[in-house]
Amino acid sequence: MNALDLQFRKDMKRLVIPSVLQMLLGNSFSLINTLMVGGLGDTAIAITAAVGQISFILGMLLTAIYGISAYITQFFGKEDFINVKKTFGLMLISSLILSSIVFMLVSMFKAPLISLFIKDESAIAYGIQYLSVIVFVFLINAIKDVYSNALGSIGKVKLTLIVGIMAMFVNISLDYVLIYGKFGFPRYGIVGAAWSTLVSSMLSAIILLGYVYWNKYYFNVTLKEILSIRWKFTRKIYITTLPLLFHEGMWSVGNMLYAVAFGHLGVAALATYQLALTFNGYFMIGIFGFAYAARVMIGEKLSQVDSGEYLIYARKFTRIALYSGVIVGALILLLNPYIVYLFPNISIEVLTSFRNVMVIQAVVMIMFFLNNLWIVGMFRAGGDNMYTMKLILVTTWLIALPLVFAGVYIFHLSVEIVYMMFVFEEVAKAGIGYFRYRSNKWARNLVRNM
Repeated sequence: MNALDLQFRKDMKRLVIPSVLQMLLGNSFSLINTLMVGGLGDTAIAITAAVGQISFILGMLLTAIYGISAYITQFFGKEDFINVKKTFGLMLISSLILSSIVFMLVSMFKAPLISLFIKDESAIAYGIQYLSVIVFVFLINAIKDVYSNALGSIGKVKLTLIVGIMAMFVNISLDYVLIYGKFGFPRYGIVGAAWSTLVSSMLSAIILLGYVYWNKYYFNVTLKEILSIRWKFTRKIYITTLPLLFHEGMWSVGNMLYAVAFGHLGVAALATYQLALTFNGYFMIGIFGFAYAARVMIGEKLSQVDSGEYLIYARKFTRIALYSGVIVGALILLLNPYIVYLFPNISIEVLTSFRNVMVIQAVVMIMFFLNNLWIVGMFRAGGDNMYTMKLILVTTWLIALPLVFAGVYIFHLSVEIVYMMFVFEEVAKAGIGYFRYRSNKWARNLVRNM
C-alpha cells in the first residue's frame, strides 16, 4: 500500500465516520418526528409533507449558497486563511438575505402555499398553524447551517455532531411533551412538533455560534469584515455559485411539483410519498458521508497545482458508491416487510403503497448513490455548477416531471407507477452524468489566481 492509499484511508476515517454519524443524527431526527406525528394519523403526516416541501425549497436554495464552501475548502487547502474568512462572510450574508426574503413571502402566503398540496379545509387550517411556527425555524437554520457547512468544508464536523446530538434529545423530549400533552402540558398535536423544532434549533444555533466566537475560530467574522469584502472577489465567487443556485432552485421546485402531483392523488398518496422520502434519506446516509468526504478531499487536491491525485481519489470514491448502492438496495428488500410495523396508526392503503414503492426504491438505489457522489461531492468540489444546472434542467424538467404529471393528471395511474416515473429522474441523471465524470471536465482549481 503506497503513501497516497494510506492518506486516503486516514482522511476517510477522519471525515466519513463523523459525517455519517451526523447524517444518521439528522435523519433519525426526521424519522422520529415522522413517527411522533404519525401517531396523529394520515392527515398529520400529509401536513408535515406539505410544509416540508416549502422548507425543502429554502433548504435547497441555501445549499446553493453553501456551494461557496468549495472556495473555503480550496483556500484552506492552500492555507490562505484570510480568504477563508472573507469567503465565509460572503456565504453568511448571502444566506441571511435569501432566508429573509423566503421568510417574508411564506409569512404572507401561508394559506395559498398549503393549499397547493392539501385540499381539505380543516387540514389547511391546521397546516397554517404549524407553518406559522416553523417559518421562524427558517431564519435560525439559515444562520446555524452556514456555520455548520463552513466547519464541515474544512473537515471539522465533531462540533456540529455534538451540537446535533444535544438538539435531537431536546427535540424528542419536547415532541413527547407537547404533541401528546404530557407532564401537565396541553396537547398541542402537530403544532407541538413545530414548537419542539423551533426550540431545539435555537439551542443548537446558540451553542454553535458561542463556540466559534468564544474560541476565535476560523469563522468568527464581524460585520466590519463582511462589509469590507470587495466586489471583484464577490463577483468571481458568484460566477461559479449562481448556477448552483439555479440548479438547487429548479430541483427543489421540481420536487415541490412532485409533491403537488402526489397530493392530487389524495392524502394517502401524499403520505406514502412523504414516508418514502423519509426512509430514502435514512438509507442514503452512507453515501451522503462519502460525498461530503469526496468534496473535501478532492477539493483540497484540486487546490494543489498540477496534482493528478484528485483523479485517483475520484475513481476510488466511485467504486465505493457502486458497492454501497448494491448493498443498501439489498438491505431495503430485506427490511421492507418489517418497516411498516413502525406505523401502527397509518391506514392499510398507505402501508401497502409504501411497501411497494420501497421495492422500487431498492432497485434504483445504486443510481441515487452515484448521483449524490458525483453531483454533490465531486462536481461541486470542482465548481462544475453550470453543468449540474443543465443536468437538472434535462432530467427533472424535461423528463421526469412531464412523466409524473401525465401519469397523474392524464392517465390517473396508481401511486406505485407514478413513483416509478418519479425515480426515473435518477436513472437518467446517472446515465448522462457518467460521461461528465469520465471526461474529467468537472475538475478545476477554483483559487489558482485569487
